[in-house]
Amino acid sequence: MIRIRGHHLLCALTFAGRGYSRQFERDFHAIIKRMRANEMMQIIDRPDEICQSVKDCDGSHCFEPRIDQRDALALADISELLGRELKVGDTLVPADIFTDDTRKAFRDNHIRRGCFDCQWRVFCDQIAADGFANTLLRAESV
Repeated sequence: MIRIRGHHLLCALTFAGRGYSRQFERDFHAIIKRMRANEMMQIIDRPDEICQSVKDCDGSHCFEPRIDQRDALALADISELLGRELKVGDTLVPADIFTDDTRKAFRDNHIRRGCFDCQWRVFCDQIAADGFANTLLRAESV
């Protein structure tokens, strides 16, 4: 089971192989591979598998309250989109969330509150504007 925090559900949509370090990129790529295989995910409220290679680094933001706020906002937006509440401890299947509808909502800025103050926001804006074409978890169409 993939253990994932709320805002990383949004990050997975736009992951195109770039990240904080080579190790982070390799780790995230491996998680995306598991998502593509539709491995069950569980929402957690702390650093997750994506955080593993950077959570102990100097300047890591993994434990900052603002990141917890990102998680809460992302889960609220995704819950509204899916029509069911998502909360810590819940499990979901990647195919239920990484859909064309989710990508469209991301592109149209309807589920982006969890992206506030993110250093990757402009990069993700471009990914979405390009139809998620270069992402590793890409949709058939948007």
